[in-house]
Amino acid sequence: MTARLLGTGERGVVRLPAIESVAHACRPALLGRRPVSYGELAKTVHLLAAGLQGLGAVVGDRVVIWMDKGPEYAAAILATLQAGCAYVPVDGAHPVRRLQAILDDIDPIVLVTDARHLAEVGSDIALPHTVRAVVVSAERAASDTACAQADGSRARVIPWREFLLGAGRGPAIPARPPVVTPADLAAVLYTSGSTGTPKGVRISHRNLTAFIDWARAELALGPEDVFANHASFTFDLSTFDLFVAVSVGAAVWIIEDAQARDAAALVTGIREHGVTVWYSVPSILMLLTACGALTAEVVASLRYVLFAGEVYPKPRLRELHALLDERTRLYNLYGPTETNVCTYHRVLPEDLGETGSLPIGMPVGTARMLIVDDDGQPIDGPDAFGELVVEGDCVTPGYWRRESDPRGAFHRRGQHPTGDMVSRSDGRLRYHGRKDRMVKLSGYRIELGEIESVALRHPAVETAAVLVTGAGAEARIVLYYTLRPGAQAPTLIELKQHCALYLPRYMVPRAAVVMAELPRNANGKTDYRSLGNP
Repeated sequence: MTARLLGTGERGVVRLPAIESVAHACRPALLGRRPVSYGELAKTVHLLAAGLQGLGAVVGDRVVIWMDKGPEYAAAILATLQAGCAYVPVDGAHPVRRLQAILDDIDPIVLVTDARHLAEVGSDIALPHTVRAVVVSAERAASDTACAQADGSRARVIPWREFLLGAGRGPAIPARPPVVTPADLAAVLYTSGSTGTPKGVRISHRNLTAFIDWARAELALGPEDVFANHASFTFDLSTFDLFVAVSVGAAVWIIEDAQARDAAALVTGIREHGVTVWYSVPSILMLLTACGALTAEVVASLRYVLFAGEVYPKPRLRELHALLDERTRLYNLYGPTETNVCTYHRVLPEDLGETGSLPIGMPVGTARMLIVDDDGQPIDGPDAFGELVVEGDCVTPGYWRRESDPRGAFHRRGQHPTGDMVSRSDGRLRYHGRKDRMVKLSGYRIELGEIESVALRHPAVETAAVLVTGAGAEARIVLYYTLRPGAQAPTLIELKQHCALYLPRYMVPRAAVVMAELPRNANGKTDYRSLGNP
């Protein structure tokens, strides 16, 4: 039997090379509610890729995936790459109007969804004319059903099993593998956009392989390891869980949405699956630490615990370190979506005794880190303090269809100004906060301007400003707003319901304050400092 594993090509291209090994094909690949062996995964990925090519997919075409987390989601991602296309993940919990905005922007060739979301696709979504099929991971879905598109044409709804069998599109086996280059698109990850609509970060094969190759070189990983995939597939943390694990033939426990913040379910899974590699945002590790769930029995299997996405408060990190086995290696990883992970720091006991911030460490692979002043000029020396600019193969090509984005020129030069303020100490970088108003909560990057834009769509709202109050686990998004003349103030529930139509749950304000007018500075702009200190 031929099993296919994810690997990296010599020229920096993510590939699925054939590995002739009956023994390996029987090994577990995906763990969870329905375990999947590598042999099963290889067959499914191969047939899905064949189905995409049967629809006429070519290198660079996009495949949007909107479904609940599970083995089908992972298989769809891998199949998309094998077909030479770029995967565009949408969280199953995100509202249908956010999906619509992404579909309109990305012009996909296929939408992959599940039975739960199919009804919303059929009734509330206007598919772009580029969509040739809606593939549904369900046992029962009428293949003659069609979805109306904006231009009046039709897109077939094809059940998963029928799609695997060819669905009448011709041979199930592709004639030849696609010719993919390092510069070709591998994924588009949508993040919060300050204009009120999500913006897609383009991820190339070169970007992915730079990260995969570093992880394999830095960490001693192999087929006996078990990765925990806690992050949503829309989050760049998931590229480690899925791609690095599959590249070495390790198993991946796909943590479903209902388990993601259930401490009991998480520790049960760690213990039952024998998880050796855990990677998540700090808030999840703090949840497990605070509830006393990380017993000696639970943490015994953990070889690596990695965290990224937000600052880990030093007192809470000490608590985690005290619970882990002395053989467990603890890593702090850093990097915005536009670079994925670009620095790393292995946490040592002496780090925990320091009073300062935890280092974000050293460059990943061949990445280069510059510290620049307000004029964009590099600053050297042991006391350098300024904005971090990243260079190298980890830097993505930029944003989808946003050539005019101010940072686009930097990306064309292989640079990304992060907006993060850093210093250098003993050759290691330390993070000191944001230069602009983008924030991170529970590891998610949030443009506060996007929330304001959505709030302004409410018929009663005249002006709006959003702040984050509190810190760490107590941080919450607060909406300040004024009313239109004659309008009645909506309740907090009504405002939340309105925002939830357009925003993922983690971006919906938790509190709202109606004001006679928002404070303004001398330039007539909203004075956020005054707003934060009423």
